Amino acid sequence: MWELRSIAFSRAVFAEFLATLLFVFFGLGSALNWPQNMPSVLQIAVAFGLAIGTLVQALAHISGAHINPAVTVACLVGCHVSFLRAAFYVAAQLLGAVAGAALLHEITPPNVRGNLAVNADMGTEARARLQTQA
Repeated sequence: MWELRSIAFSRAVFAEFLATLLFVFFGLGSALNWPQNMPSVLQIAVAFGLAIGTLVQALAHISGAHINPAVTVACLVGCHVSFLRAAFYVAAQLLGAVAGAALLHEITPPNVRGNLAVNADMGTEARARLQTQA
């Protein structure tokens, strides 16, 4: 329980929140269907890769930069983090993901937002644009 009172613990939990927020924000933002030019799979993959690489480089020394609850659970199972730290990390990561998606939802124009880059049926117009690009 002493861990809860340390500043390093609070910084680490906040780092996980912030990293997940930014990862979701930039990752989903790169996959939005802008009317001028739809992003290619390569562009989306590069955006996700640069986002994760940058966030890990910037925040690994603070929290380990798990960013994904699955990584945190794996570290818990492997006895690399305590149960308390893992629980707080997972909560921060889930809240960060929701905050990142909500922030992107609010600043994106409604005609671009669509389903917020969720893998779902694209609709006939977007499918037609993809087929003409190929």
